[in-house]
Amino acid sequence: MHEKIINQIIALHRYSFVRITRQTLIMIFPIVFIGTMAKMILKTIFKPDGFIYNIAFLDVIPQNVLRVIQFVLTSISQLTLGILGIYTVYMAAKFTAKRYRRDGKFAGITAILTLLLMSYRYGKSSPQFSLSFYQRLLSGNSLLIVLILGYGIGQLYRWLTPPKDGENTNALPLLQERSFSSMLPMTISLIFGVAVALFLNSNTIYHAWATSYSTLVTTAQEHRQLWLTLLATMGLTIFDWLGLGVPYTSMALTSGDSFTANLNYALTHGTPWNVPYEFLGSSLYNSFANFGGDGLILALIVAILLTSNGSYMHRVARWTALPTLFNFNYATMIGLPVVFNPLFLIPFVFLPIVNILLASLAITIHLIPSTPYPVLQGTPGPLISFLGTNGNWGILIFTLVLLLIDIVVYIPFVKMALVVENRLTLAEQDVISHEKND
Repeated sequence: MHEKIINQIIALHRYSFVRITRQTLIMIFPIVFIGTMAKMILKTIFKPDGFIYNIAFLDVIPQNVLRVIQFVLTSISQLTLGILGIYTVYMAAKFTAKRYRRDGKFAGITAILTLLLMSYRYGKSSPQFSLSFYQRLLSGNSLLIVLILGYGIGQLYRWLTPPKDGENTNALPLLQERSFSSMLPMTISLIFGVAVALFLNSNTIYHAWATSYSTLVTTAQEHRQLWLTLLATMGLTIFDWLGLGVPYTSMALTSGDSFTANLNYALTHGTPWNVPYEFLGSSLYNSFANFGGDGLILALIVAILLTSNGSYMHRVARWTALPTLFNFNYATMIGLPVVFNPLFLIPFVFLPIVNILLASLAITIHLIPSTPYPVLQGTPGPLISFLGTNGNWGILIFTLVLLLIDIVVYIPFVKMALVVENRLTLAEQDVISHEKND
């Protein structure tokens, strides 16, 4: 059975879109890693509600120094993660065009222009800044859409431009030819970008698309009905796996009528037991399904570190373990990758649901209490339930057991991913050796 699954995954990599996607994710990983680290450091160390800021008593830092640090880290995160779509669409278009010996640079530039046109907000610019864009398209929130766009533009260059032969393609006559041959695919791409922009600039259409993910978050965390929490959690993880989720935020709900009622009860009675809403979505999700962000990525990191020494996955896991511990997992999602990876889809989507069900059962039989207290931003996932109960040791043990179960479940998927990685590496080496011999 395992061998059949592995062969099917390897067969998928023969499709050009899958191959281009993997190449693109590898190339944007350093950008995502830097942005994720900047976001993690900002949120956990240099924000007053950050976990490390409070436990390390960093309020002694002068406010003017703190503002400068916050400005620098915010700038880095915005110029990496905030415009990740631009880097992604360029690389996807470039790799696609080069696969067919077409002009990758012009294809990449065309892809950037098209994406900018698609995300441009007509009539929304301010007097101080003449350009305004829909951020959801430019950031990593629309990774799948951006990859498809880049791939499509690369294919357009394949169909409408001649092959790019020879090594000295930067000679002046050849540059002139490259420039003129790109006019037709560029024009078609830009017309497409304008058409999409006009469609998105309908407030109703864009609002429905832009708020779909936040609606799932609200449903998963604010509802008191367990079945709705489970469905919304499944929706969130599927969105994230498809590259359509929020890539770099740790969303712990600390407001709402139900949350406030639970908190007031706990403060009044001095205990987290028997709060009015024991199965509040935010308590269940953040306490038991948020180890390293959505999909329990921290468990995946540990499983990789235990089973894959020396592999590319092991290197990525080592580099991204720290931000993942503090629930900033986007670098891991891109680097391994988890997004678009069918091998990790089942544990990524269903393990959080299993955790929530087990926690709900434990609360029902009074094995553990609910978690009514708010926690600091960037609190490590396994500690959220412990701090959310103001230090209940029983719930900490229960949480660590859940994490151990998650790690054990992820291990066979990691082993299959390693086999796939090794076979793909051998196949790439064979291709390179044949090209050299030819």
